[in-house]
Amino acid sequence: MDWNAIKTEYITDPSSSYRKLAEKHGISLGTLQKRAKKEKWVEERRQSGDRRVAKTVAAYESKQAKKFSRIQDITDKLLDKIEQAVDELDIQLIKDVVKTKTIEYNNERRPDKPTKETVHEKEKILEVKSIVDRAGINAIASALRSIKEVQMLKTELDEREQEARIAKLQKEAESDSNNSSEIEVVFDAGPEEWNE
Repeated sequence: MDWNAIKTEYITDPSSSYRKLAEKHGISLGTLQKRAKKEKWVEERRQSGDRRVAKTVAAYESKQAKKFSRIQDITDKLLDKIEQAVDELDIQLIKDVVKTKTIEYNNERRPDKPTKETVHEKEKILEVKSIVDRAGINAIASALRSIKEVQMLKTELDEREQEARIAKLQKEAESDSNNSSEIEVVFDAGPEEWNE
């Protein structure tokens, strides 16, 4: 009898039970229960479940931290662009184009008829101070409000709520009366707009 394999199956498979294992391996239920009690299978199963919950929570927190970091990076880039836009609010760009036309007359039979025509363009962009663009100010103010909303996604209350959920999951794992290590972990995805 491979007791290590049976024990491992009980500890790692939340759907297994003493009765199912006894039937599967042709062992009497009493013998299996005595062995399990002696080797503390229930305690090991609970600890295994706790480790799974801890790994799930850690993976979720890592994913959230990466997402938050990406949001912060994008927010920083956007803030740089907004600062640039503020500096340029009273600057108007004017295009100054100078065209030069060159005509060649190389026709001996008809000296009055052009043989080649070339147009050269020189373009200059001039920066001219002007009155402040009020629509631009409103757009910048709106962008700043959006940045503020993004940065405040995870408020102190959100953090407390998440800590409470984690504590509840840990308590459930410890006091599971059915000796089951199966726990459903549900995390809030964030604002409803993200789910669209």
